[in-house]
Amino acid sequence: MPEPLSPDDPTRVGGYELTGRLGDGGQGSVYLGRDAAGRTVAVKLLHARLGRDPAARARFVRELEVAERVSGFCTARVLDADIDGDRPYIVSEFVDGPSLADLVRRDGPLDAAALTRLAIGTATALAAIHRAGIVHRDFKPPNVLVGPGGPRVIDFGIARALDSEAITVTSQVVGTPAFMAPEQIAGGRVGPAADVFAWGGTMLFAATGRLPFGGGSIPAVMHAVLHAEADLNAPPGPLAEIVGACLAKDPARRPSSAEVLTRLLGAVGAQDPGDPQDGDPLERGATLVYSPPADLAFAPSTRPTPSTRPPRRRTRAVALSALAAALVTALPPTLWALRDTGGEGPGGGTAKTVRVAFIGPLSKGVTDLSPLGTAMRDGAKAAVQAHNRRNPSIKAELVEYDTKGDAALAEAAARQAVERKVVAVIGPSLSEESRRAVPVLERAGIPSVSPAAANATLVEQGWRTWHAVVPDVKVAATALADLAVTKGGAKKVVVVEDETHDAMIIANHAVAKLSLAGAKPTRVRTRSRSDHADAVKKIKESGADAVVYGGFYPAAAPLVKRARAARVTARFYLSDGALDEEFVRAAGTREAEGTVFTCSCLIPGPKAPADQRYARFRDAFRAVHGTEPRPYAAEGHDAAGALLATLAPRRDDPRAINEALRTVDYTGGVAPRVRFNDKGEIIDGVAHAYQVHNGVITLLGDAGKASIN
Repeated sequence: MPEPLSPDDPTRVGGYELTGRLGDGGQGSVYLGRDAAGRTVAVKLLHARLGRDPAARARFVRELEVAERVSGFCTARVLDADIDGDRPYIVSEFVDGPSLADLVRRDGPLDAAALTRLAIGTATALAAIHRAGIVHRDFKPPNVLVGPGGPRVIDFGIARALDSEAITVTSQVVGTPAFMAPEQIAGGRVGPAADVFAWGGTMLFAATGRLPFGGGSIPAVMHAVLHAEADLNAPPGPLAEIVGACLAKDPARRPSSAEVLTRLLGAVGAQDPGDPQDGDPLERGATLVYSPPADLAFAPSTRPTPSTRPPRRRTRAVALSALAAALVTALPPTLWALRDTGGEGPGGGTAKTVRVAFIGPLSKGVTDLSPLGTAMRDGAKAAVQAHNRRNPSIKAELVEYDTKGDAALAEAAARQAVERKVVAVIGPSLSEESRRAVPVLERAGIPSVSPAAANATLVEQGWRTWHAVVPDVKVAATALADLAVTKGGAKKVVVVEDETHDAMIIANHAVAKLSLAGAKPTRVRTRSRSDHADAVKKIKESGADAVVYGGFYPAAAPLVKRARAARVTARFYLSDGALDEEFVRAAGTREAEGTVFTCSCLIPGPKAPADQRYARFRDAFRAVHGTEPRPYAAEGHDAAGALLATLAPRRDDPRAINEALRTVDYTGGVAPRVRFNDKGEIIDGVAHAYQVHNGVITLLGDAGKASIN
């Protein structure tokens, strides 16, 4: 129940009336509130003492970003936010019910039906959180609210704010010890598997009313988490088996949250775990929780005997393999989705040849991403040919898989690559492709080096074989804000966001950077497919001298064009999504003049001075393909070059190559150095700055050193 407001509490925040206090945390207080329509909401308000702390504001921005990226599957939805004022706040759905901790303390352990609903609901929430590339890091009974509509997982204040760094007991214990995974207590890397462990402990608490590893002193509890086994007698058989797997001491032995959900759905007869055509488990899980049938309960066992085992349909792997084979054999060549197009091996001599795969969009799909994919592939080809011409003891044969920009086809491509025994992969090219394909490569121990996957959440997956030669999107996003203020001298900055995921992420990072720099940006929302009239009106009224926007050029060009027609003189700072010659044509040469972009990719352009490294690459590219390099060709070249640099006798199998990538320091590419940290991120990656000069997009250089004209 909410507590009454104290004399020091505000009674209104933005358009919300505050009626009670729900709780306090390290970052802020949570209030019960009402919106203008009388709807009850929860309002999290940053503590007044932290309002002027740039680091605290940045953490609050990250919490908002995390919460917005998680779908509404059994989590409290974000309804509104204001992170620009003196007291930032986040408004979310109000769950009218107690926490699981309070519920069990009041009423005792849950009955079978409630426990079943809780297990499926919370597993659905974790699977949604992990699908979004987030680690919760503080999953426990107080962070599960149990309302009439089912359980909701809340509180992303710790999630991702620590950027997957190791958490040590001596410096910072994050989470309740009884629900912390062994790797958290031991100071190891915290990934999604830690949330799965905490989920298992939370289910035991709900089933027994007791902490899973005892309630003694903190050292005793931590010792038990590290060395003792939990009592699994209370939960019904199928749940006990699943919880037991989740509480494995070794994180590598725990199922993923998606696998947990699939097993739970199978245990209640709601889904065939082996059938990929049986619908999205998140949709099924949410449906069961929101509208549970009267007989929702676990079956007596999840291990039927052979005589009673029902007929099983094809497994996911078999289905995808059959799909790939059908596509190869049944479709005309121009429509093949997974077609091997690699040429003959180098042949000659006694050199050994290994297969290296390229996975990326090589032909048009729902969205035509083939210009990016073929540019990366062509850059990789140039690197492979240069490597083979040196007549090394280990040569490479490039095998190509066309994904058409479809993540499901990328997953199938990864399976095909595993079957063909490739030793490494250049790609997957896109972030969504990586989410589906890399787990397949991980299980096979095959390393991958992506030329372009830049979503900031990829590094949080805990992958051991994934690497990227471009920095994540937040580097380019924060560079935009820095260019506007530090190099552009802007005093009033408007940050525009729309409903697209990339634009929202860029807006959040830009606002955080501007806030840390002491600026107070104005946030304006628009829709990527609108005429931007309202956004332009607000930009003009603000008197802004800089506008930051992360939308793609089909939305950015009309925004700039309309703003110029309305006599807005502010300079526009755009992301790589707008970095295209078509932007200049669509916005108008005069209107686009002076626009600044940032991108992880390197595109010197016809009139920009290229350094010697790029000149060598350009000459080599011309010799192979007879054309100028296109955007991301250089990144494809460097991804292949770094990977090929690891090939050597007794280092020509996937696991040895992956070990070598951990310490590779490749200096033979377009970038001065390519090397990776233990998360697979490029260490020396930079964002490049571009500007429209006389109607031509021109490279300015490293965004941290560039000068704006």
